[in-house]
Amino acid sequence: MAERTGKPDVETLIKDPTTHFRAPMDVVRDARLSQEDKRRILESWCRDAEQISEADNENMTGAPRPRLQEVKLALQELG
Repeated sequence: MAERTGKPDVETLIKDPTTHFRAPMDVVRDARLSQEDKRRILESWCRDAEQISEADNENMTGAPRPRLQEVKLALQELG
Protein backbone atom coordinates (compact mmCIF):
# COMPACT_ATOMS: atom_id res chain seq x y z
CA MET A 1 0.00 0.00 0.00
CA ALA A 2 1.20 3.51 -0.68
CA GLU A 3 2.38 5.63 2.23
CA ARG A 4 -0.46 7.13 4.25
CA THR A 5 1.31 10.38 5.10
CA GLY A 6 1.94 13.06 2.51
CA LYS A 7 1.65 12.76 -1.25
CA PRO A 8 3.15 9.58 -2.67
CA ASP A 9 5.67 9.55 -5.52
CA VAL A 10 3.29 9.04 -8.42
CA GLU A 11 5.99 7.87 -10.84
CA THR A 12 6.90 5.06 -8.45
CA LEU A 13 3.24 4.08 -8.15
CA ILE A 14 2.87 4.04 -11.94
CA LYS A 15 5.87 1.74 -12.40
CA ASP A 16 4.41 -1.03 -10.23
CA PRO A 17 0.93 -0.37 -8.84
CA THR A 18 0.58 -3.88 -7.41
CA THR A 19 3.42 -3.23 -5.00
CA HIS A 20 1.62 -0.24 -3.50
CA PHE A 21 -2.08 -1.12 -3.79
CA ARG A 22 -3.91 -4.34 -2.91
CA ALA A 23 -6.68 -3.80 -5.45
CA PRO A 24 -7.44 -1.41 -8.30
CA MET A 25 -10.29 0.21 -6.36
CA ASP A 26 -7.75 1.21 -3.69
CA VAL A 27 -6.31 3.57 -6.30
CA VAL A 28 -9.75 5.09 -6.91
CA ARG A 29 -10.30 5.59 -3.17
CA ASP A 30 -6.90 7.16 -2.45
CA ALA A 31 -7.74 10.78 -1.59
CA ARG A 32 -4.10 11.88 -1.88
CA LEU A 33 -4.06 11.34 -5.64
CA SER A 34 -5.50 13.56 -8.35
CA GLN A 35 -7.91 12.13 -10.90
CA GLU A 36 -5.16 12.30 -13.53
CA ASP A 37 -2.68 10.45 -11.27
CA LYS A 38 -5.28 7.76 -10.54
CA ARG A 39 -5.95 7.34 -14.25
CA ARG A 40 -2.22 7.06 -15.05
CA ILE A 41 -1.71 4.45 -12.32
CA LEU A 42 -4.71 2.40 -13.41
CA GLU A 43 -3.73 2.59 -17.09
CA SER A 44 -0.30 1.27 -16.18
CA TRP A 45 -1.91 -1.52 -14.16
CA CYS A 46 -4.18 -2.27 -17.12
CA ARG A 47 -1.24 -2.59 -19.53
CA ASP A 48 0.52 -4.93 -17.12
CA ALA A 49 -2.63 -7.02 -16.67
CA GLU A 50 -3.13 -7.25 -20.45
CA GLN A 51 0.44 -8.50 -20.88
CA ILE A 52 -0.04 -11.11 -18.17
CA SER A 53 -3.33 -12.22 -19.74
CA GLU A 54 -1.64 -12.53 -23.11
CA ALA A 55 1.17 -14.60 -21.60
CA ASP A 56 -1.41 -16.82 -19.89
CA ASN A 57 -3.12 -17.35 -23.24
CA GLU A 58 0.21 -18.47 -24.68
CA ASN A 59 0.68 -20.95 -21.79
CA MET A 60 3.43 -18.84 -20.24
CA THR A 61 2.35 -19.00 -16.61
CA GLY A 62 3.98 -17.96 -13.38
CA ALA A 63 2.78 -14.38 -12.98
CA PRO A 64 0.07 -13.46 -10.48
CA ARG A 65 -3.55 -13.29 -11.60
CA PRO A 66 -3.88 -10.26 -13.92
CA ARG A 67 -7.02 -8.65 -12.39
CA LEU A 68 -7.76 -7.08 -15.76
CA GLN A 69 -11.51 -6.88 -15.20
CA GLU A 70 -11.02 -5.20 -11.80
CA VAL A 71 -8.71 -2.60 -13.33
CA LYS A 72 -11.19 -1.83 -16.11
CA LEU A 73 -13.99 -1.43 -13.56
CA ALA A 74 -11.84 0.94 -11.52
CA LEU A 75 -11.12 3.02 -14.63
CA GLN A 76 -14.88 3.18 -15.32
CA GLU A 77 -15.46 4.33 -11.75
CA LEU A 78 -13.18 7.30 -12.39
CA GLY A 79 -15.43 8.26 -15.28
